[in-house]
Amino acid sequence: MTGAAFALMLVATATATASSANATAAQANRQAAGKAVSFSGHYKGNAALLIDNGVVTISSVTGKGTGTLVGASTISGKGTSSSSAQCDPFTGTGSIAGAAAKLNLKVVESKSSGCSSGESGPVTVTFTGLAQVTGGTAKGSGASGTLKFNGTLKLGGTSGSQNGSYTVVLTGKLALKG
Repeated sequence: MTGAAFALMLVATATATASSANATAAQANRQAAGKAVSFSGHYKGNAALLIDNGVVTISSVTGKGTGTLVGASTISGKGTSSSSAQCDPFTGTGSIAGAAAKLNLKVVESKSSGCSSGESGPVTVTFTGLAQVTGGTAKGSGASGTLKFNGTLKLGGTSGSQNGSYTVVLTGKLALKG
């Protein structure tokens, strides 16, 4: 083998090795970055609130339904708000848990609001907003993203202890670990 042929063979081998290393690194980066999945969920249940002098404590939100990634699942949470106007921002934390996965949620106060249909008597509260997904377990381990939600809550009044039924729809994109 001539020196030129040997040098050409070394260059070809180095190029093939570098291409293989680059492909392996690209695959590892894709796995580390995870994959994007769409989420859609529909839930209904009950909420317990205490409305006292403009402060709303959402002590319990529980419900059942189904969502992509989690399957048949339960939703739970709690939060706070102030009732100074017809529509008010709110915040809270919660989770969606099914046999396949659990997702942890945090409501983004600056992007969420609840609007009452009236100032007294039975009311319907229409709520909308964004919930940040802050991890989870099983298929939801390391999940991140934002879910948009909208729903309605029926309450008997606008002060004191209130229990009501709600429905909510959540949709969005989630990034999952590889």
